[in-house]
Amino acid sequence: MRRMCLATSEIEGATTTSTSYHRIVPSAARCLSGGFKNSFSSSSIEKEQQQQRKTKLSERGIVVEPGSSIAAEGVLGLNNLRDVPGSRKYQKRKGRGIGSGKGKTAGRGHNGQKSRSGGGPRLGFEGGQTPLRLTLPKRGFTNKNQMRFNVLNLSEIQRTFENEKNVAFSSETIGNVVTMKHLLAAGLLDRRTRFGVKLLAGNCKMDDIEDVEEDEFDDEEEDNERMKKKNVPFTLKLDIEVSRCSETAKALIEKNGGRVTKVHYNRLGLRALLKPHKFPRGLPKPARTPPRLLKHVDREGTLDLEERKAFV
Repeated sequence: MRRMCLATSEIEGATTTSTSYHRIVPSAARCLSGGFKNSFSSSSIEKEQQQQRKTKLSERGIVVEPGSSIAAEGVLGLNNLRDVPGSRKYQKRKGRGIGSGKGKTAGRGHNGQKSRSGGGPRLGFEGGQTPLRLTLPKRGFTNKNQMRFNVLNLSEIQRTFENEKNVAFSSETIGNVVTMKHLLAAGLLDRRTRFGVKLLAGNCKMDDIEDVEEDEFDDEEEDNERMKKKNVPFTLKLDIEVSRCSETAKALIEKNGGRVTKVHYNRLGLRALLKPHKFPRGLPKPARTPPRLLKHVDREGTLDLEERKAFV
């Protein structure tokens, strides 16, 4: 009868196991196995030494066996990366047998509205009584005539003109009438503009307004904020057409010899102005200004006469 005997030898702190096969008598094998058991149980000192050696190695971060405790200073290894216990909570599987606790009816019961697929009362239903949304009064309204303009500062126009790389907004363009189409080509206007542009002064200043003396700002934080909001001188001579314009921006432009014209475009006319390629059959005629907006504009907006043609 063949039996395998394990011979262990420890060399320089490493444990090696060698196997050898011998033909022995069964009774002798039982005695031999009992002798090994007695020898292993009596060698508790060797086990403690091995455990201390493993602990020292794990503290250095050299060897970390699966399931071993991590040192207080932290030992990181690819074999001990795991989630924190309790960080993952798996979803309960329904309809997977009675052993799961949610089998057969899957926790819905036998009959009723909520047991059906897609069943259940509608959102806001309170069993037949007057729902809360009907018991509360209405407040306010939505103005259907409101117009939300895109804001454009004169300081942005000044910086764009000073940028030599922007060919769409050069001195040749400034010499002519600047429309919202030119602003869109220069990158100063969003293509999703729906109502028009309102021109503001922004960080541009008037020479007549005296600057605040630096002695008044004793705090360093206020000085830093003031330097960030440094005014930009506006030196362009503009003849521009926009939807709305503030009084300060208008005064700055007229001081340099320019002119501001407030024109009216409805949503169709503004789309035809900014995106004429969307109208292959010709541009529409300009819309008249509503009576309620006559005090806010100078005239109706016009489209390019060469591009504008009547609809077929």
